[in-house]
Amino acid sequence: MHERPEFDAADLTAMMTRVARLRAQAEDLSAVCLARDAPRQAHLCRLLSASLEQSLDHLSHMCAPHGEEVPAGYEHTGPFGQAYAEAYTLLPPVPESLRSQRYLRPHLIDTVVGDTLLSGCRPAPRDLLLPPDEPVRGRGHDDEHAIPPARRPAAGLLGSAEWHLDTDEVRWSDEMYALFDRDPVLGPLRLDDLPSHVLPGDLPVVEGMASRLLGESRPVEGEFRILCGDGRSRAVHVVAEPVLDADGAPRSVWAIVRDVTELRWTQAALTEAREQLVVQRQLARAEHRIAAELQRVVMPRWTRAIGLPGLDVATRYFPAEATARVGGDWYDGMALPDRSVLITLGDMAGHGLAAAAGMTTLRSALEGFAVIGASPGTMLYWLNRLLLHVLPAEAIATALCARYDPERRELTWARAGHPAPLLFRAGKGRVLDPPRGIVLGVHDEPEYVEARVELRAGDVLLLFTDGLIERRGHDMDDSIAVLLGLAPLLAGADARSCVDLVVSRLGHTDYEDDACVMAIRVT
Repeated sequence: MHERPEFDAADLTAMMTRVARLRAQAEDLSAVCLARDAPRQAHLCRLLSASLEQSLDHLSHMCAPHGEEVPAGYEHTGPFGQAYAEAYTLLPPVPESLRSQRYLRPHLIDTVVGDTLLSGCRPAPRDLLLPPDEPVRGRGHDDEHAIPPARRPAAGLLGSAEWHLDTDEVRWSDEMYALFDRDPVLGPLRLDDLPSHVLPGDLPVVEGMASRLLGESRPVEGEFRILCGDGRSRAVHVVAEPVLDADGAPRSVWAIVRDVTELRWTQAALTEAREQLVVQRQLARAEHRIAAELQRVVMPRWTRAIGLPGLDVATRYFPAEATARVGGDWYDGMALPDRSVLITLGDMAGHGLAAAAGMTTLRSALEGFAVIGASPGTMLYWLNRLLLHVLPAEAIATALCARYDPERRELTWARAGHPAPLLFRAGKGRVLDPPRGIVLGVHDEPEYVEARVELRAGDVLLLFTDGLIERRGHDMDDSIAVLLGLAPLLAGADARSCVDLVVSRLGHTDYEDDACVMAIRVT
């Protein structure tokens, strides 16, 4: 044991009284912080109070007669014990859960307070650095205040150590043995033996800390990895400072060691996740550019109404409000070799490059089926086979196909899970009776029934995808009712005016999904 300096009883009494008053002020400040709903500041004040209480206890032990043990319960005898008792009467009791923080320096409070949980107090924000299932243990912690045990008992622990350079005495807390995975029977490691337990790559860090600590007598702080007894490595954060003798030379070294392995793993995982997120965003932007360009190339951009045999046709396409969501909606109208007219509208499920590519395939296939004279039901049948056997397995789509005979003014149409068209005639509107037909890509041998409707000059047909009538918190039937209510205004209007009126009266411009609307006026 090293020799302890002798103190005058009067000086000791004054010193203890000042410390006691400081602690009383810390307790008062803690009460004020709690009253102002500042639990973190109150936490700091309580830790400071515990540190001051430990300082009184430490002074009492240091100044007791050599070889005499101080009785438990702060019942001291002799002049120094009496001085301690007089100072201690000024203090309120210290919570037992705080007595494990020995000799807390201001720097240590700032470093560790975020990882110290008080019973009954909200955790400070920095508690997030410690996994919630890891224990914080120390002398004075009973089962009532202890945090439940962790899957890895050593993770997040906070240990203390003291090396006496003049006597070779070493004191370790229980947590230090757990950090190094060392059997307490073997005793603590000497300061000279510590480098052998440090990973070779971190030895320069430890040597630099030792040089500043012992050679320059300066406090140090650093982080390095240690090799545990079970062969695993562990990252530790160390705060150490020398205790100097009367000549200013280091007499002992005091250190706090904290396991930060879990924290570093978490930080590394977060860094990797951020890097992956950046890559994903770059890929998403590139995919959006390609999908948008593909859609611009394939989809006809009818800025004004076009004339087809017996029909005046106008369209409008609305992308989803999220700019990165390029969808798979399509529309088309073309005159066929047999003087009939192909009218088609559809929606490929999903967004992005896959949806745009699928839309391109289906739209091009429909044009080919129509040119060879296939009926609307037959076109949908083969379109379903194409989607099942060529496109990805999870791909589905809705579609509406129609052939219009301008000489007979007859529209033959079929649908695959698509909303039925609206017919406006003489200032009134109605929904056409939908023929039977399931969504594309669901069944290998579906039946698509065809329907026929006789049209008259001046009739207006309104075709659309579900994105036009779907709104969060609204029923689609309500949107259909709004469209049917436009019948008096659509009478006598051309196709472009019909589209503009539908868009202006539907009540919203930000679409959660892509939307297409097509107005067809019979001439």
